[in-house]
Amino acid sequence: MMRFLVALWLGTASLLWAQAQPAIELRNGWMYSADSGMVTGAFLVIQNRTNQPDTIVAVQSDCAEHTEIHTTVRNSDGTMGMRPLRELVVPAQKTIVLKPRSLHVMLYHLRRTLGAGDRCRLVLKSKRYGDLPIELDVRR
Repeated sequence: MMRFLVALWLGTASLLWAQAQPAIELRNGWMYSADSGMVTGAFLVIQNRTNQPDTIVAVQSDCAEHTEIHTTVRNSDGTMGMRPLRELVVPAQKTIVLKPRSLHVMLYHLRRTLGAGDRCRLVLKSKRYGDLPIELDVRR
C-alpha cells in the first residue's frame, strides 16, 4: 500500500511540475538604457519546450512606438549591419539567445527615458501560443 501511495504522489507531482512549465519560456530579458524618442536594443532567451516548432511573428512594447526583430549581418564591404526579420522560427526543443551583435529586438522611438534600474514590458506574438510577455531590466 505504501509503495502505491508513493508512486501515486510522485506521478501527481510530475504532472503538476510538467503543467507548470510554459510551452515557450522567455527569460533573462534586458535592454540598453536610452532617452525618450531614441532607439535601443533588447535581448532575451527564448526556449521552446514543445515537440513542435513555433514562430514569433511580431513584437510589441509599451515603451516604444515600434519594434522589430533584427539579425546582424556582414555587408559586402565588410561592415556589420542589421536586417529586420519578418518572423523568427523557434525550433522544437531548442533555445534561441537574442544578444548584442546577433539576433535582437530593436525598440524605436522610446515613449519615455529608460535608465538603469527601470523596467520595460515586451510581448512576443507567437503563432501557436499567442502573447508571450516578459519584463526587461534596463541596463547601462
